Amino acid sequence: MAQLEQPQEEGIEKVKKLKIVAAMSLVALALSGCAATDAPAATDGLETVNVGHVQLSIFSPLYVADAKGYFADEGIELKLEAIKSGQDAVPLAASGKLDVVVAGFSAGMFSAVETGLDVKVVGSMGVSAGAEEEPPSALIASKALVDDGTISGISDLKGRKVAVAGGAGGTGAFYVGMALEEVGLSITDVELVALGNPDMPTALANGSIDAAFASGPFWTMPVEDGTAVNLWSTPAGTSGTGVLYGGEFASSDLAQKFFTALTHGAQDLQGDDRYTDENLSIIGAATGQTAEQVAAVPLYRWLPDLAPLPEQLAAMERMWMELGAIVYTDPIPETDYVDATFAQNS
Repeated sequence: MAQLEQPQEEGIEKVKKLKIVAAMSLVALALSGCAATDAPAATDGLETVNVGHVQLSIFSPLYVADAKGYFADEGIELKLEAIKSGQDAVPLAASGKLDVVVAGFSAGMFSAVETGLDVKVVGSMGVSAGAEEEPPSALIASKALVDDGTISGISDLKGRKVAVAGGAGGTGAFYVGMALEEVGLSITDVELVALGNPDMPTALANGSIDAAFASGPFWTMPVEDGTAVNLWSTPAGTSGTGVLYGGEFASSDLAQKFFTALTHGAQDLQGDDRYTDENLSIIGAATGQTAEQVAAVPLYRWLPDLAPLPEQLAAMERMWMELGAIVYTDPIPETDYVDATFAQNS
């Protein structure tokens, strides 16, 4: 029997090793600040579009569309500049130093818009598949606290320390707030701890936090190691990331062409097509991983038209107001910062 089980055990160990290597790659990218991606000089007849991006697989439509020539088909040559966060890049887009930003949303983005910076949210990026498959991110809790009965569900997180990347103004806080509201609690009912994803498994194991909202592989590893339990994952269709245009670029002739090419990349990533050898190789090359490492961590899904999700954006703004991460008091009208026409015309 032991001989029959050995290949299966070896397969499990291989997957674990791939996840660990993928995690190390993500950490290296974070520590390096995601150095700018080299791009060739603009080819004759093509117009350059400057794109700030956080170098992660959740933004795969950008990389797939570029590698497969969809931007070139629209007369565009990309110049990719890797950034640390969308919040850092919003002023660059508003000033015209970047044309497009592909990144996560944050309280800082809303604050920038409220002060008058000229940017538009024109699309979404990775969306959750819900319970259909292993989620790319999840809210996990200390297994020790689950085993002793302290935590049996989301409602037991009240008064507990919950780690989120980016602190109170990041998307992790919004997702935790979504989970809490499902059981009649508020985001203010927990103590949020700002912690990077790579540090969350250790913090759970040593008891310095009680729960965490973590991205894969940083949520799967502690669950597999027996130090954490998966409590909740984001509902299907939820997205905390998207595409922003600088105001000047949004009014240019290239704005629709860029978005059309981007949606072609998203359409190549529908369903199981996300995991074709070609797509995995493209995503790996763009994010500093091998195709095997990309496949070891669940990928998000993407809407075929990458339409923006204004209701979710409004919910984010409301929750960050509750937390005090946003200091103005009146919500910004969605029409002031969301433009769905590019998705509609793609």
